[in-house]
Amino acid sequence: MTSHKSSMWTKLKANIRRRLLSGIFLLMPFGVTLLVMRWLFQWVAGFLRPMIEYVDKKLSNYPLTEPIPDIYISVCVSVLTIIVLLFLLYIVGVIGQVVVGKRLIKAGETLLLQIPLVRIVYTATKQVIQAISLPDRSALKSVVLLEFPRPGFRAVGFLTGYIADASGKKFCKVFIPTTPNPTTGFFEIVPVEEVVETTFTTEEAFKMIISGGIVSPDVLATGKPIQTPGSPNSDKSQ
Repeated sequence: MTSHKSSMWTKLKANIRRRLLSGIFLLMPFGVTLLVMRWLFQWVAGFLRPMIEYVDKKLSNYPLTEPIPDIYISVCVSVLTIIVLLFLLYIVGVIGQVVVGKRLIKAGETLLLQIPLVRIVYTATKQVIQAISLPDRSALKSVVLLEFPRPGFRAVGFLTGYIADASGKKFCKVFIPTTPNPTTGFFEIVPVEEVVETTFTTEEAFKMIISGGIVSPDVLATGKPIQTPGSPNSDKSQ
């Protein structure tokens, strides 16, 4: 019985100790922040107060002017100190975002590039985002379907342009990306009549390819037939 009570008391003390330490660790960042802000406030106020008192003393030498009461000077110092602190915090934030932020991003990228599978996905995603962020996304005209790698199979590709042979027959230039790295793939020159345009957006197509089809629209909707430049009802440009 005594050992049981001793065990309970030991567990209770350990539990209380853990709770106290958790409380300290949670409040410590706030306490440190308050101490730093208090120190900054006193430092800035100590710098501004002599300046305001000097200006007040100079103004009081002129006729029809009286010295400002000390309480008003204190209020003025507090308000100006808060404004100066907010401005300093903003400047520090800008510097941190531009300088430190870039270094952190670069360090994070370096770390990610050391992990084999993550490196492939991260690099591909970054390059994809850069590609689809081009003005008007002119590099990728539309998302299309075509038979690949054999008849009966359908592959998602990106129409990148048009080309004609010596007889004037029109072909589509199609890039078929691989999964999960869409920066590599196959380039195919396909007859226009064998290419079907879809209603997928570029973002939807990339999500579907990178995820291996896990993230995809519920319906595989096709749109109008491919219209080459110069053909009737064509609204595309080469």
